[in-house]
Amino acid sequence: MAAAAAWGWLALIPVNFYSCCLDACTEPAISPSYYTTSDVVISSETVFVVEISITCKNGAQNVALYADVNGKQFPVTRGHYRVSWSMEHKLARSGTYEVKFFDEESYSILHKAQLNNEDISGIKPLFTVNVDHQGAWNGPWVSTEVLAACIGLLVYYMAFSAKSNIQA
Repeated sequence: MAAAAAWGWLALIPVNFYSCCLDACTEPAISPSYYTTSDVVISSETVFVVEISITCKNGAQNVALYADVNGKQFPVTRGHYRVSWSMEHKLARSGTYEVKFFDEESYSILHKAQLNNEDISGIKPLFTVNVDHQGAWNGPWVSTEVLAACIGLLVYYMAFSAKSNIQA
């Protein structure tokens, strides 16, 4: 009886091994979409949101992903696979931002290399997404309140001048 219990326990090892390894995604096919803040007037920071749908060749689902943007790492939510970050408007230059996505294995290698101040250029991401940020609109050069006040003063001056000419 004890021998059967020991063999039963050993039979579970391959199942656990394969279930942990099925989460690795091979040859991912992605469909990305993204959003960036376009108006500085209504927001305090520039926000970037990247959402991807991913299909793995091996059928893996619910894959744990991490994103790297300019050396900063962010966790990616599972299911919808969404990552977001923000930065001050003056630091958010217009242009293309490369978002590198890593699975758990490559992320742990990346993290270890960063902790040891090693070169990370050789660590290959699972895939990358390029986010084009057009920059954010700062609003008109002259606020509408100032423009309305100037027009009001101009109308008042014209009315006062016309009144003075009529009375003279």
